[in-house]
Amino acid sequence: MNKYACRYAIVQFMPYPETGEFANVGVILAVPQKNIFTFRLETAKTARLTHFFNHLDRKIYLSAVKGLVEELKYYQTAVRNNQLKADTAFDNLVRPLETILRFSKERLKLVNGIEKVEDDLFERFVMHDFAKAPNYEGQLQQKIAQMVRAIDLEHKFKRKTLGPDTYKITMPLVQEKDENTRIIQPLYFNQDTPQAVIEHGNKWAGKLDTLRDFGALPDEILIPAKQPVKRNKEFTLAWDLVRKKLDHFGEIIKAADTGSIRGFAKN
Repeated sequence: MNKYACRYAIVQFMPYPETGEFANVGVILAVPQKNIFTFRLETAKTARLTHFFNHLDRKIYLSAVKGLVEELKYYQTAVRNNQLKADTAFDNLVRPLETILRFSKERLKLVNGIEKVEDDLFERFVMHDFAKAPNYEGQLQQKIAQMVRAIDLEHKFKRKTLGPDTYKITMPLVQEKDENTRIIQPLYFNQDTPQAVIEHGNKWAGKLDTLRDFGALPDEILIPAKQPVKRNKEFTLAWDLVRKKLDHFGEIIKAADTGSIRGFAKN
């Protein structure tokens, strides 16, 4: 398989040069071997920028990026029509600028294929896809919530916020029945380290304990837990510690025990 050397630079937005702060908002890319010049810019979503740069009028960014898009399209068309080499287009753009949109120093990337390389770079440097860890606990809660809500119950389990104004916790499955509050709170403990298991358990033990201090702890609590898959001494010790703390608040079962979850919901 052919490998291609890609020259790329990150488009940076620096509205306040005095501070030296900038946000990545796009990438430009040249593939000399294929004479391809392409780019991708954030042209619509500005909330991230206005949150980062206080008092920034989003129109300032939108106006600046509109002008840059027009310039990049000009170069892209010239390269496609063989009026300009991709290398030349890239070199003309990636130079020191004193505008609010500027380019990083050139970087190189060796790739097996050139399809959507600019999209991959955009997702990494602008959208930070590497930092988006999967929300396994959210997925577990959603799966169990779908199962519970499909049961024909007189009093349905609903997403609800518990606690006084001083301290509130939103839980996915809350049932209010005969003046009693019952919850199913799925929790995920298959973390990468024993310390992460303990810290997550401490967090939830603290939340439930605080609800109890305010007299807002539910009457019945079922905790379907995804336990650590690793069963060495350290993980076993961590899980035993967590289980003892959570046992004070409700019944802990395996997340895969759907029979017990349905039985609790119907009770």
